[in-house]
Amino acid sequence: MSRARGVATDWDRYYRSTPFTAHLTRRYTGNVLTAALRRYGGDSIETLVEIGGANSCFLDRIRREIAPPQYHVVDTNAYGLSLLEGRDVKTHLQDCRALTLSLKADAVFSIGLIEHFDPADTARAVAAHFDLLKPGGCAIISYPTPTGLYRAARAVTETLGAWKFPDERPLDRSEVLRTAESHGELLFEKILWPIVFTQRLMVFRKRA
Repeated sequence: MSRARGVATDWDRYYRSTPFTAHLTRRYTGNVLTAALRRYGGDSIETLVEIGGANSCFLDRIRREIAPPQYHVVDTNAYGLSLLEGRDVKTHLQDCRALTLSLKADAVFSIGLIEHFDPADTARAVAAHFDLLKPGGCAIISYPTPTGLYRAARAVTETLGAWKFPDERPLDRSEVLRTAESHGELLFEKILWPIVFTQRLMVFRKRA
């Protein structure tokens, strides 16, 4: 796998032309995500935060199935956040590595966020989930993991010139656990094989 040094993903471009295949993989990811929120989010989730959720593809489903009274989205992409206007969600144009929000949520999640940073900033991004949680709250973090299937699929996609994420860095679970376990207890994890570009989804409970 190649990784363009110093080249960031063009999120404006991505949001304007999301691949059709992404809609299929998001359906499966949404199934796993909502099941985890129901199982580990407690009796009711009053406040939920999605980090890196510009133009959130999970908002409508979570609104329908989980129905949190407050749904917050944190992202640095102004264009992606603008696509959420009029959808009854509170948006925050902030970097997860330097948050100034005073929120204390029942659940915080990110799907495909923490892998876009170097190791030090990945650790900061992981910690941000817990910074926004109440004690006992639920953090769900999903990120690409370097299975053989991921490596093969990415190599083919890069060869075809269709890879859109030059700064994506597939992560070993140990890297994520080093930070997350200092804040919370691991409750559940699952590799999402059907999406081909395999992700590992992990659920943590923030310590009191």
